[in-house]
Amino acid sequence: MRRNSNQMGMRHLYAFLAIAFVIQVVNPLFASQNEFCTTKDGCLQAIAQGPRSIAIYWRSNIADRQKVQLLVNGQPCSAFVQCTESTTGFSSCKLDNLEPNTAYIFSLGPEGPSVTEKTWCELPEKADYDLLVIGGTASGVAAAVAGARLGMTVALVEETNRIGGMASNGLGSTDIRDPSRSNGFFEDFRRRVVEFYGEGNGLRYESRVALAIFKRMVYEHDRIHLYLRCEAEKPLMVGSRVVGARVRDLTVNRSGSLFATVTIDATHTGDFAAMCGCEFRVGREPRSPEEPHAGVIYFNNATQEILPGSTGEGDNKQQSYAYLMIWKDYGESGARLIGKPRFYDPETYRYSPEWTKTWNYTSGRLPNGKFEINQHPFGIDWPCINHDYPTADKARRRTIEEMYKDRALGYLYFFQNERGHKNLGLADDEFLDNDNFPVSLYVREARRIMGEYLFKECDVSKAREFYRADSIGIGDYPMDSHATEDLKDPTRIDKGEGEFWLRAFTPWYQIPYGVIVPKRIDGLLVSTAVSATHVGYGTLRMEPVRMSLGQAAAASAYWSKLYSIEPRRVRAAWVQDRILSQYAYIAWNSDINRESRHFKAINFVVARGIFRNESFEPNKALTIDEAVTVVNRLLELEGSHERLTHADIDRGNTDRVCTRGEFAALLVAAKQKTSPDWIVALPPWESYSDVPASSPFFFAVETLKVKRITALLFEAPERGKFKPEQPITRADAAQAIYLAHRPHAMNYWMP
Repeated sequence: MRRNSNQMGMRHLYAFLAIAFVIQVVNPLFASQNEFCTTKDGCLQAIAQGPRSIAIYWRSNIADRQKVQLLVNGQPCSAFVQCTESTTGFSSCKLDNLEPNTAYIFSLGPEGPSVTEKTWCELPEKADYDLLVIGGTASGVAAAVAGARLGMTVALVEETNRIGGMASNGLGSTDIRDPSRSNGFFEDFRRRVVEFYGEGNGLRYESRVALAIFKRMVYEHDRIHLYLRCEAEKPLMVGSRVVGARVRDLTVNRSGSLFATVTIDATHTGDFAAMCGCEFRVGREPRSPEEPHAGVIYFNNATQEILPGSTGEGDNKQQSYAYLMIWKDYGESGARLIGKPRFYDPETYRYSPEWTKTWNYTSGRLPNGKFEINQHPFGIDWPCINHDYPTADKARRRTIEEMYKDRALGYLYFFQNERGHKNLGLADDEFLDNDNFPVSLYVREARRIMGEYLFKECDVSKAREFYRADSIGIGDYPMDSHATEDLKDPTRIDKGEGEFWLRAFTPWYQIPYGVIVPKRIDGLLVSTAVSATHVGYGTLRMEPVRMSLGQAAAASAYWSKLYSIEPRRVRAAWVQDRILSQYAYIAWNSDINRESRHFKAINFVVARGIFRNESFEPNKALTIDEAVTVVNRLLELEGSHERLTHADIDRGNTDRVCTRGEFAALLVAAKQKTSPDWIVALPPWESYSDVPASSPFFFAVETLKVKRITALLFEAPERGKFKPEQPITRADAAQAIYLAHRPHAMNYWMP
C-alpha cells in the first residue's frame, strides 16, 4: 500500500519529537550515582528472587555476633535480623510479600551502607508491547535499553534471575583489541564501570558489579518490564510473522502471552528463532577460498600458521563451552576449600601451567584481588561433550551443564589440593544466591541463524578492501575458536584441533545489517546467534559486539513499528541514524570519537567510503584534489556515472587547499547530477554579506542555504558570513556531504 508522503513526514516528525522527550525521562529513583544492588566493596548486596521477593546479603561480623537492624526504604523491617555464621562469610535474609516491579532501598542501620534492588514483573495472562526481547544476555539488555531510549515499551524475558549474559557470569576481562573502538551501549557500560570503581579503564570488572550496572541501566527506564525466571515456550505467529511469544513462569509454572510489534531473539542458542521456523547452521563449514581457516584445523597461534593434519573438512562439532568461575586470592588467611567433585581425575589438569603462568593470572586479573578463570587447555574447557548441545532437549543440556560444572570445580580442587594453593578459592562475594558459582554456562557458539547476509572469514580478513553502506556496527577482536578436541599431549604446539586465534587476519571490520535479519520469518530479529559461518562468528561472539548488535536490532524495531513494515524492509541508514545518535560506531577513525565535532556525520560518510583515511584529521584543510575525490565518491554512491574533474573548479595547483566557496560549488554541481530537487529557485536577496550576487560562488552557496546547509555548521561561524575564501576543514566537508546525502540515504518516502 502506498502511503501519503505528507502523512509519512508528519508521522516521522511526531516520532522524532517524542523521542527527544522520552530519551530524557528515567526513573528518578535511579538518578543518584549510588543506587546499585551492591556496595562498592560488595559487603552488602540485594538480589531479586521473584516478583514479590528480594534476598539481602551482608558480610557477617562473626566475632561480635551483633544484631543488625535491616531498614527497608528507611523503615525498620520487622524487628531485628540475627547475623548467623555462614560458610561463605555472608549472612542473608529473604523478604517476601513485596510489590511487583517496585524498587526498594535496603540499609544496615541508619548510618550503614545501602543498596537498591527492584522486584520484577508478575507474568500477566496477556500484555502488549512495542518490543519483546527473548534472552537477558548482554545483547538482550542492550536491545531493551536502546529500545526504551527510543520511546518503546519493552518486555525483557530471561530464564535465570541474572541479566547481562557472560559479562555478569564470570567474563570480566573484556574481549576488545583496541579500547578506542569501544562504542555505543558497551561504551556506556564501560564508562559506568569506571565511575563505579573511581579508577581503571572499565575493561575489567567483577561479575557482581557488571550485574549491578546492567540492572541499573534497565531500572532507569520504567518502559522496560522484566520477566525473569521465565522462558519462551513457543512463538505466537500469524503465517510467517512473529507477533509475540507464549511465556512460562518457571517459578510458579504459569504461562502468559506477550505480544509485540517486533521480537528479538537475543539468546545464545537461538532457541526461539528455531521455534519460529528460522533456518540455521551448527558446526563448521568446510575450507574454501573465502575461508582458508574453516573446517578441521590445527593452528599455531604464535606463528599464525596452519599445521599439518588440517584437512579443512566440515562437521557438526562445537568449540568447547565452560563455566567461568571467579577466584579470589585470600592470602595467608586461606580460602574456603571445596569437596572433591564427581568424576574428579587429577590427570585431567596435570599439565596445567603453574598458577602464575596460567591465563587466569597473566590475563584474567580483575579488581579486588580476583581472577577470571578461563584457562584452556588443561583447564575448565571440556571439548567433545557439547557437540549436540545446540539442538539438544532440556534434560540433555542439564546433563552437559553439570559435566562442565564438575570440570570447573575439579580445576579448583586440583589447585587447592594437588598444587597446594590453599589461598585460592571461589570469590565469596560473587553469585551469592548460587553458592558463589556462575549461573550460566558460557555457550560460546550454538545455532547460527541463516540471515539476509552470511558473514564469513573474508568479511573480516579483507575488510580494508571495501566499505559497507549497510554497516550497523564494528568489531576488532581476532576471529577465535576454542578447541573441539580434548588435548592430552602438552608437547603439541597447537591447543587442540579446532582452536585458533587469528590475530594476523583480523583488522577492524564493519558488520552488515543482514546478519540480524532472518530469512523468510518476519517480525523477528536475532542479535546473538547471528548469521555467520563458524569462523566469521568467532569475532561476532564477543560481548561488546553482541551489545552493538542488540542496540542495532532495537533501532530496527523502532522503525519497523513507526512505519508498520517488516524489519527486512527497514533501511540500514535508518538504523544507523538512530544508533549513531546513541554514539554507536558504524566505521572507525583513530582520531574520532563520540566527543568529536561532527561525529555522526563523519562516521556516516566514512562507513560509505567517501573518506578513506584511517586517521581522519578533522581539523586539516581539504585540498582541491581531495575535494574532487570525495565528491566523486558521493556521485558513485548515489548511482551516477558522471564525474567531476579538477577543471570544474580549478585549473591550477590541485594540491592547494580547497576553500569553502569552491567546495560549495563542487558539492552543488555533484548533487544536481543525482537529485533534480537540487535545481532550486534562489531567493532574490543575498544570505551572506561576503557572497554577493556577483560572486562566482553565489549560486552554490545560496543553493546550500535552501537545502539548510549553512555556514553556521562550519568551524568558527560568524552570523551573516559564509567566509568563501577560508579553507574548508575535512570535518566541515564531511558534515556538508552528510547533510547533502542524508535524504538520499534515508529515503523516507518509500512506497
